[in-house]
Amino acid sequence: MLDVRWLEDLAAVAGTKNLTRAAELRGISQSGLSRRLQSLEHWAGAPLLNRGKSPVELTEAGLQLLATANDVIGRLNATRRTLREDQDKATRSVRFAAPHLLSVTFFPKWLPQIQKAIGSTRLTILSDNLPGCCEAFDDGAVDFVVCYMDQSDRLNSAGERTLSISTCQWLTIGREKLVPLSAVDDDKQPMHDLAREPRRSISYLGYSSECSLGWAVDQKLADVTGLPQLNRIYENSLADGLRSMALSGLGVAWLPLTTTHQDILRGRLVRTGLPELDVDLDIRIYRPQRRLSRRAEELWSHLVTTRSVVELPELASSVHSGRHGV
Repeated sequence: MLDVRWLEDLAAVAGTKNLTRAAELRGISQSGLSRRLQSLEHWAGAPLLNRGKSPVELTEAGLQLLATANDVIGRLNATRRTLREDQDKATRSVRFAAPHLLSVTFFPKWLPQIQKAIGSTRLTILSDNLPGCCEAFDDGAVDFVVCYMDQSDRLNSAGERTLSISTCQWLTIGREKLVPLSAVDDDKQPMHDLAREPRRSISYLGYSSECSLGWAVDQKLADVTGLPQLNRIYENSLADGLRSMALSGLGVAWLPLTTTHQDILRGRLVRTGLPELDVDLDIRIYRPQRRLSRRAEELWSHLVTTRSVVELPELASSVHSGRHGV
């Protein structure tokens, strides 16, 4: 069987034209080099060196094999460099899966803190709905899942099946609040009022069934009695889509405080209903049981040690609610 080292030996002899210097270059004894060259000649079935000349010359067969050897060695070294670079990138990178909203609201605030704490690291985010994030997590395509979760963990089983992350280690790294918001009328009051009058019907802007924020809102509504009938006239998997419809005055929507606090400050949206209708959510990071890359383990250790949490905007205490007060 051909040993790649024999080809490298042949290239060393061709470059130095001296067996002693070639042996030194290859880090072996001259006798060891001679034995390996003889093995190569046996494999090739032809003499490769003209040992009777000084400096040493390659035979015609040796020159032919050298050309192929240089090509093979070059390709193998290039492939090895690529593989090592890929492995190095994987070792230095940290991969997250997170719902789209978190990738545009939470991560821009959180990632600079992470980079500062653990040093320059390649960070990648896969955006998907929560079940899709869990699938990537199960397949090993990402290191962590970052998602919204209620404090009672009911969202873990709110979809069609219990999520795999329900059995994994987790930490709380942020907060979010879904607030029922409506555009305002001419009197700066909610156009769509959630006052407890069950006989009324108001327009409701809901999340699509695959959206975990919708699961959280559904659980809140299941726990509350006496609200007007909510007539679902529109749904979207993205909070931004619901926000646009709410700003247009089409209905009430439970929207994240982090994305609507400026709308509230400017009087474009107002809470409708009492604060007890708000949905409080944690932002959690989940990790698998398996050992992660060095950088990913460093990140987890940092989070375990610091227990830092990205809090909601200060606006949380000043979200007005029209006729109902706070």
